Amino acid sequence: MAVEALKEIREAEVEARKKIEEAKAQAATMMREADDAIKKLEEEAKIEMERKAKEIADSYAKEGEEEGEAILKEAKDELEKLRTAAEKRLESAVDTVLSRVLGLM
Repeated sequence: MAVEALKEIREAEVEARKKIEEAKAQAATMMREADDAIKKLEEEAKIEMERKAKEIADSYAKEGEEEGEAILKEAKDELEKLRTAAEKRLESAVDTVLSRVLGLM
């Protein structure tokens, strides 16, 4: 009986060691899977961050372009007003110069 009890104890020890090794292997697999999941999440976050940054940059670029166009239009309108005013004064200035040169005044 003692031999049988020792045999059972040894079998239990072998079984326990097997279970420990299986648990270690399972833990290692779980760690690798967790690392892979973390890397995947980090990559997805990086892609999303880059997409969002591009979206924001594009939005500001469009806004800047629209603002630039408005400023350019305003400048062209102002230039046209100045040109029109200058043309109106040109005729008067020519008359004044001619009057003085010709002694009509």
